[in-house]
Amino acid sequence: MAELHFDFRDVFRAGRYGFSGKKITVHFLGLVFAYLIYEILVYASLLISGGSAAKDFWNAYALMPVCPFVDYVRFFPITIGAMWIGTFILFVIFFLTSTMVSKITIQQLRGDHFFSMKDSLGFVKQNWKAVFGILVSLIVLVLLLALTPIIVGLLGKIPGVGRVILALASILTPLAFFLGLLIAYLFIILSISLFFAPSVVAAADADTFETVYQHFSIVWNQPWRVIVYETLLFGLKLICVPIWGIFCLAGFALAMLPIRLLIPTDMKIFMGHVNEWLGSRVQVIEKLAELPYMDKLLVFDTVSPASLPVSQISGFDLFFIKVTSILMTASLLFIAGLVIAYLFSIASAGNTLIYTILRRRTDGQNLLEVEEEEVPELAKPEATSTPTEETTEGAEEGTENQSSAEEKSE
Repeated sequence: MAELHFDFRDVFRAGRYGFSGKKITVHFLGLVFAYLIYEILVYASLLISGGSAAKDFWNAYALMPVCPFVDYVRFFPITIGAMWIGTFILFVIFFLTSTMVSKITIQQLRGDHFFSMKDSLGFVKQNWKAVFGILVSLIVLVLLLALTPIIVGLLGKIPGVGRVILALASILTPLAFFLGLLIAYLFIILSISLFFAPSVVAAADADTFETVYQHFSIVWNQPWRVIVYETLLFGLKLICVPIWGIFCLAGFALAMLPIRLLIPTDMKIFMGHVNEWLGSRVQVIEKLAELPYMDKLLVFDTVSPASLPVSQISGFDLFFIKVTSILMTASLLFIAGLVIAYLFSIASAGNTLIYTILRRRTDGQNLLEVEEEEVPELAKPEATSTPTEETTEGAEEGTENQSSAEEKSE
């Protein structure tokens, strides 16, 4: 079992606990699954829209996912809807994978370093309702509380009697004030649940009601610790994730450096294709080439594939160049997925640590101490050779009869 201080010092362990191949793999697989669904939905909506929508989108963004908050004017409503559905699916998958990572983290803190991804997946299958139950419960509760002022406002629009209804309803203004405070408090709980719902379910094996209660408890009893610890965790992400990203990019650049030195023209054409397939409007490769030290390696220098004739490509035909470019594009997407997966892993492991600290501070319970199950006593085997009272009495009667027979014979 890990030895925690149960204070702010434990938050800084999130970077180390998050940097785990098992945890990063869980989030990475979730990201890959969500990314594929997102791209399929978006391009399917573009094909349904018809015309040159799919081609225009490919020329601008290609394989780069587009945030649904931007460029509403450029897209059809069906494409915007597909983006929002894809974003919602990403949200759902993140919560499920975060629960898996939180369960792996709490088991690791308890000393079980062999808790596998398969075991965590089985846990999520049994407890996914509690993870989303708190979100649904809080949203429904907020809507029900907000329904009262909405009804009063609708009644106030009735011609003739509307103002009378509003005048009568104004008597309950003090009550409406407290109702507004309650709604604001529920919004805070809902916001906190976006951070702690997977951790509470994983660490406490809680159902929906217990998960809701725990969120009310930590917000009511430890509000300043929640703010301070989450701020520290955010700062830790700002330090650890860029370092991990630099190492990943440096590894890719060093692996490609011999190709850049031996066949520089081909390497530029490869990167030109990659730049187009990651979105010519986004210009990912050109931005990477501007990073410190990356500009000196010249690995991310690009040249447009159409600017040079195929005859100048040293020994490669166009087919093999595109195959190589596709593999390089997949490699860069893989690196981006690893960086984001580490970010998610720190968030999941860190929130699990924070909830463990807050639970100890709130009610004194140490979630790392697991009560041992009572082992049932082994049933004692029945004595088969122990004589009973009836057999003893029978033996005594037999002895008396034998002795009386001997006396008569004498």
